[in-house]
Amino acid sequence: MDAFAGLADDPLDDYAAPQHSEADPALPPLLVDRGITMAFTTLEQMMLDDGPVAYRRLVNGRPPLLLIHGWGGTSRHWQDAPEHLGDIRDLYALDLPGHGETPPRARTAHPRALAELVIAVADRLGLARFDLNGHSWGAAVAILVAAHWPERVDRLVLTSLGTARHVIERLAMTQAYHQMTFAMHLWRPWLTLYRPWLELARPALDWVGSHPEVYRAIASQVLHRLPEDDALIRLGVQELLGADPITALEYAIAAGSPMFLNALETMATPTLLVNGANDRIMPPSGGRALAAFIRDVRRVEMADCGHFPMVEQPAPYHRLVGRFLTGEA
Repeated sequence: MDAFAGLADDPLDDYAAPQHSEADPALPPLLVDRGITMAFTTLEQMMLDDGPVAYRRLVNGRPPLLLIHGWGGTSRHWQDAPEHLGDIRDLYALDLPGHGETPPRARTAHPRALAELVIAVADRLGLARFDLNGHSWGAAVAILVAAHWPERVDRLVLTSLGTARHVIERLAMTQAYHQMTFAMHLWRPWLTLYRPWLELARPALDWVGSHPEVYRAIASQVLHRLPEDDALIRLGVQELLGADPITALEYAIAAGSPMFLNALETMATPTLLVNGANDRIMPPSGGRALAAFIRDVRRVEMADCGHFPMVEQPAPYHRLVGRFLTGEA
């Protein structure tokens, strides 16, 4: 849960070779095992039709795995993946629009548009088929990718995702989604006018997020156990506070859309669903409810774990993912 270094200063007027930033001191030391490089590259960028996308990658000629972070995060949430999965998968972790170093888009952040963005990224990287792992909101987007492009996704991992636990909850979520979507449609043009002013508040938010009492209080709401690395907590909270507020609001509203469960009616991709037993954002009961809608699913509930298994328990979590991707479990 920490921040990326800035992008290279070259203009993004056309897509060419990805541009590398300066070396990132926050990365773990470069690991080399059996001649395989085991660390993400520094931040890179590609230009899509609707704007730039920032991403990291680790490429060693293995089958590809795309990683999609959740609401308020960035691709740095996957910083431990290279150490644990780099010997079996090429890894690509992107920043969703309005998060990290990918700027917000002019159009509404519709879930289908995000799924199309993931496919556009895969196309630009030359990935005909790939495995897909999404965390929380990113897992919801991953469902749409697997459901609408089944010929592209081999295996799907849904991390820290759940759904309404009974019909009353589902009806309430759907009603709230439609009402808030309508309100956002009316207010978005006016909110967009305030975006430059909201940007002026970013240094102040960054300053607020640098205080231990603040970032620890926020992190304790999503993590069952705080990591020993205090800088990791601080930078993760600063990422959250630095997300584009309009995009973040649109993502939060879209999370209640019925389109995700509708997509599962046709999705047959082999799926691993991982929930934390102590997740207060997506409770395990919601994970159990979600599993009932997935045709081919294996569900694992990790003990003593909150909303971020890949941060709180990186070794056990990635071991689960690795065994699933290689067909060992």
